Amino acid sequence: MHQSKGLALVLIMVGFLICLHQFGSHVHVTGLLVPAAMLGLGYVGIKNGKKIGWFFAGLGGLILTIKLSGLLAIAFAVWLVVYGIRLLKKRNDSSDNEY
Repeated sequence: MHQSKGLALVLIMVGFLICLHQFGSHVHVTGLLVPAAMLGLGYVGIKNGKKIGWFFAGLGGLILTIKLSGLLAIAFAVWLVVYGIRLLKKRNDSSDNEY
């Protein structure tokens, strides 16, 4: 087994495992409402010149980012799988031209 083929298979396997783990944990819409409301109220506070608006916007944005981090993990896992498949295809294409 060539080194790039082994790397490709490892990347596909890791991406698949990350996807399985992330699909097991569901993000509920109600859990996103409070941070989104905090972000919105912070924006209104910033527009009105209140310093506390920065606090609410920052905290709401941080919580929302943490809640949506599962989507980032899924996107990364899909990228790993696609990259691994491309490595496999590239290796197969170059081995066909050698003969």
